[in-house]
Amino acid sequence: MKNIVVTGCQSRSKIQFGVFFIALLLTVLLFVYPRTEIYNYYQQSQKNPLSSNALMKFGVAGVNRNYNLMEEVIRLGKLNQFFGSQDNSECTLDYMNSKKLQQDHPCVIETIRQHYLNKPSPPNIPLKLDSDDYKDRSPGQTGVIFRLLKNKTNGFFVECGALNGEYMSNSLDLERKYNWGGILIEANPITFQKLLSRNRKAWTLPICLSLETYPTQVTFQPKTGDPGHSHIEGEAETLQNPGIPGFDPDLVKVQCFPFYSVLLAVGRTDVDFFSLDVEGHELKILKTIPWHKINIKTLTVEWDNMPEGQEALSRFMEDSGFMRIGEFDFQFTRDVIFVKDLINT
Repeated sequence: MKNIVVTGCQSRSKIQFGVFFIALLLTVLLFVYPRTEIYNYYQQSQKNPLSSNALMKFGVAGVNRNYNLMEEVIRLGKLNQFFGSQDNSECTLDYMNSKKLQQDHPCVIETIRQHYLNKPSPPNIPLKLDSDDYKDRSPGQTGVIFRLLKNKTNGFFVECGALNGEYMSNSLDLERKYNWGGILIEANPITFQKLLSRNRKAWTLPICLSLETYPTQVTFQPKTGDPGHSHIEGEAETLQNPGIPGFDPDLVKVQCFPFYSVLLAVGRTDVDFFSLDVEGHELKILKTIPWHKINIKTLTVEWDNMPEGQEALSRFMEDSGFMRIGEFDFQFTRDVIFVKDLINT
């Protein structure tokens, strides 16, 4: 009997083998190929400028790049690159903002590191302060936080709304008296230059904290006569009226990054003290934070210009695992103090 050759079946087998081989190859590439390679194109900042607009470039921080990403799906990112479903050829500000890249995306983290993050000043370089006296520069926050943390030394702070690094600073005394390190964030470009000149022993960034879980660019009103009231447009309406001290009609564009992105860029998710004072946007910023991914022990949050009000702030923080233990009501600041609830969380 002659052998009967069924050509259709052979063709089908070849196709099945081809599909299997491609799937196997993709599996090897996705799971065996070193994952660190996905970061390479984000580091080509010299070839791909961040923006068509003029961009201030500061010192680049030489930090460890093996940071934790929250839930970055690197495998799927590689698959997208194979099939060309996503244009990842450039990591620019325009791309990052328009695509609303999430706060743990490698492009976001590397952008902060390469173009916005400034190294702490070396320990052997003295601070340059307007006054060398040892008086507490904060309205009272520093002393309270220090006692709440049982006189902790070598702690870590984040101060957003850092001003010039000395005036009304909630972190300066923790740094110079108790050897704390930290992060200082100031969006006012003029004030930030003064902050840089202080030689603070902390990371510094000329940005604002994003009101979303992705990077944004906002219109910012710097107040040269009253820098403490500089703010993002939109919330603190009373601060925008002519006649208010420090009113400045000139607006500038400022880049904002999520709080969590900044922590990842520095390689730090444990924070002993977070000071947040941004003239009205505090609650929106707090709502962007993945609280289950970080450990913040204490916070002071200004609420005076916040449209949602103090009670809304307290309810949200309690739902996020914090206890409200008091508040400040001074001439220049009205803050609520929160401590992480270690009993019920």
